[in-house]
Amino acid sequence: MSVRIKAMTFNLKVCKSEKFLQRGEKILNVIKNEAPDLIGFQEGTDFMVDWLRDRLPEYYILGHGREADYRGEGAHICYRRDRFDLQAFREEWLSMDPQKPGSRIEGLDQSDCPRVYCRADLICRENHKPFSFFNVHIDHTGLHARIAQCYALMRDVASSPYPFVMTGDFNSLPHQPQIEMILATAEELGTVDCTRNIVGSCHGFTGDVGDNKLDYIFTNLVTDPDETYAVPDDDSCGFYYSDHHAICAFIEFP
Repeated sequence: MSVRIKAMTFNLKVCKSEKFLQRGEKILNVIKNEAPDLIGFQEGTDFMVDWLRDRLPEYYILGHGREADYRGEGAHICYRRDRFDLQAFREEWLSMDPQKPGSRIEGLDQSDCPRVYCRADLICRENHKPFSFFNVHIDHTGLHARIAQCYALMRDVASSPYPFVMTGDFNSLPHQPQIEMILATAEELGTVDCTRNIVGSCHGFTGDVGDNKLDYIFTNLVTDPDETYAVPDDDSCGFYYSDHHAICAFIEFP
């Protein structure tokens, strides 16, 4: 029996608490209407994530901030309580010392922002099969930093004994070397870009994504990229739910 799951990557767009409350209900409606089984959030602050936790009792949300005091923006993992059991979880900094809070890759062109990723090894309740779920937010400034961060991330992906699902804002266009490096693991790991038919994902609160694709979902399970879609958004109510489109993909355990 195959098991079908719905994965979402969702950059919430960091903002102050009072401004988030304006968009919060619209973000909540996106999640409720789409009902994904897995969500990788980016740019969620302590306030934003706590606000969502209180309103999404059907989900667990795991992770913490990327700063040295474990606060600030994070790359949180979210999954449905009724579909998965947690085997293991960890969050690491994308640096030469991944256990050091707030650490960065020194000597490269990384921004001042520390970068983290989360990994949850989950067991699907329907077929009792494990898989690893990764979520990341890669640096927005330096090309060399992005390559190094993606390399570190893929080393962990490759170390997992389980199939994987990986969501994230990679701050990278499809033709750039860090994305090509991830897809170069296709022969060894079976990596597929579920979002390969998505042309753009980030519109900067203009509504026009053009070909600015920064958001991805990768897996080595069964997927049909023709089914992947961006969740529509407009400012007819006076604002967008985010400056990125949430993207959804369907993935199956064969």
